[in-house]
Amino acid sequence: MNQVLPSPEPAPTPRRVGRWITIVVLVGLTSVLLWRGISFYRLGLSARPGHPDYRTLNPSGFLGHGYGILGTVLIFTNLLYLVRRRFAKYISDRFGSMKGWLNAHAFTGLVGSLLVVFHSAFQLRTPIAAVTSASLGVVVVTGLVGFYLHALVPKAGLKPFRDRLAEVQPLLPGFATRIEDFVKQAPVTAVPHDASFLRIIFTIPRWMFEARARRRGMRKAARADKLFRVLERTEPTLARSFLVEFGELAAKEVDTQAGAAMMRSWRSLHRFLAILMIVSVSVHIGVAWFYGFRWIFDR
Repeated sequence: MNQVLPSPEPAPTPRRVGRWITIVVLVGLTSVLLWRGISFYRLGLSARPGHPDYRTLNPSGFLGHGYGILGTVLIFTNLLYLVRRRFAKYISDRFGSMKGWLNAHAFTGLVGSLLVVFHSAFQLRTPIAAVTSASLGVVVVTGLVGFYLHALVPKAGLKPFRDRLAEVQPLLPGFATRIEDFVKQAPVTAVPHDASFLRIIFTIPRWMFEARARRRGMRKAARADKLFRVLERTEPTLARSFLVEFGELAAKEVDTQAGAAMMRSWRSLHRFLAILMIVSVSVHIGVAWFYGFRWIFDR
């Protein structure tokens, strides 16, 4: 019985180089922009016209307007990720993996939003500017939450469970067969791909109950095997670790199903808010152009 394989050591977590690059760029860019205009930005609106950099850093100035144009370009470029995802099966990975596009999506969105903040010079003097800033802020927040959820959602489903089961099968064939049959019969609630966000929220308690039922039911299924009962008497610690390990692996299918549904719903919400942001930004640009704030296009 000592030949039973212990659970393998978890693989080391890969370094999040892209995340640190994004943080360094954001901190560095913020520092440079603040260094360039901190004396102007800290003034009240009534005192700003007398500042030497007023014609340069105000929203219609050379640099201020330039921040807005560059930020808007980055934000609209950021939306190419939606196109890449929508037509993923038609676009070769030679044009970049979905993970790479997602990282670029987050990077361009954050940098573009930062430039738009400095374009506004930390002032919202018109309703259109206020609506545009609010819509941009909501999109950024929902995007960051979605990026965090995407990192938390398990992607493997039952694959780790089956892989580990194949390792144990030669030594505990009855145990492996019984818990595999149990998992096949255990229910997992599936929701339609177009399910609403509220439906997903109301389904979460059911998923939690199903995951807990799998963890608990694993013990009953395993103890129906005689050889496993012998293992419990001779090496109770090892037997207990098996029950915990396989219970968690079996519950991952429920976690994957719930996480995928949550991400689909959250992604739809984020996409809808992004469309509203595009509309508000387009109106903002149109009004600015109509009233003559054309930067380098002015005579």
